[in-house]
Amino acid sequence: MVNNGVNLHRHIRYGGDSMTMINIAICDDEVPILEFVERKIDHFYLLRNITVNIMKFTNGSSFLDACRSTTFHLVFLDIEMPDLSGIEVVSKLRSVYDDMEIVFLTSYENYVFESFQYRPLRFIRKSKIDSELEEALEAFQKIMDSEKNYYSFFTTDGAVLWRVDDIQYMEAFQHYIYIHRKDKSIKVRGSLDKYEKGFGTWGFIRIHKSYLVSYKHIYSINANEVILTDQKRLPLSRRRNEEVKEKFIKYTRRLN
Repeated sequence: MVNNGVNLHRHIRYGGDSMTMINIAICDDEVPILEFVERKIDHFYLLRNITVNIMKFTNGSSFLDACRSTTFHLVFLDIEMPDLSGIEVVSKLRSVYDDMEIVFLTSYENYVFESFQYRPLRFIRKSKIDSELEEALEAFQKIMDSEKNYYSFFTTDGAVLWRVDDIQYMEAFQHYIYIHRKDKSIKVRGSLDKYEKGFGTWGFIRIHKSYLVSYKHIYSINANEVILTDQKRLPLSRRRNEEVKEKFIKYTRRLN
């Protein structure tokens, strides 16, 4: 059943070292298609004992609204919908959420070439949805399995899976660590020392007792502050200045 365009379904994963939450959206104005795709995803991940959140939408507008508060890793998106087409939805998304994997659903194969510019993971024909959906899920899971730069943070609302490259910086404040991306922030318990050790291999630099910054998001470094690519300014400890510059140069050379 779909209420107000949205329905949330959860699997609970038993066992393992951590609970990693994968958020999957299905957006289609045909409810039978929504329910069929949900059942297939349920079965696929239940066999693999992997936690997923599935959110269903009957129109593009409600899906776009949900994207403001939820980071989706995969979306199954109908191309032909009455309010906004799947193409229109993706054109709005790609400028903000470049790493979301997209699988288009359609009854008409002539849309396939129009969809290529948005780099979809797969293009599923509804006439062959049973076989092609399974293959699309396999392709998506291979990406997730091969990606080493995802990290599961445990917040008061549960586990949140974020791509490390999207994290700008971490900030320690009153016994909490605030993890910041350009579009949103989350709050977790822990120490910045712990995250410095774990995220150092990903190019995070301690610039201040309260700040840990990803070198990929640094625009410039001056005497007393670090300026990020979005022009956000963070304090730079005087005693760390030279060390921060050396690490930034080292990481940049390694990238190139």
